[in-house]
Amino acid sequence: MLAIQLTQFGEPEQSLKVVDIPEPGTPAAGQALIQVEYAPLDHHDLLLAQGVYPVRPELPSVIGDEGAGTVLAIGPDATRVRPGDTVLLPFGTFAWSEQPRG
Repeated sequence: MLAIQLTQFGEPEQSLKVVDIPEPGTPAAGQALIQVEYAPLDHHDLLLAQGVYPVRPELPSVIGDEGAGTVLAIGPDATRVRPGDTVLLPFGTFAWSEQPRG
């Protein structure tokens, strides 16, 4: 699965890399697996990459803090969404990744 990953805080053109990461597994309790349909690049993402935004994930980390998509699967105890629902990604869910389509 390809993702844009932040490797260090600094200038985005030097600190953001396209990497291959493991595909997500089956959702755990209270989780949902979402096919991201829209994940924009906005100024918050660039500020995060530079290290000046209040959110500072542990590195390396996929970033991209906004998005919308379709629920593919839910884990046990996930009661607010169902497969097929269109959802906004919760704050802190980083979305710049893509699972190849077969």
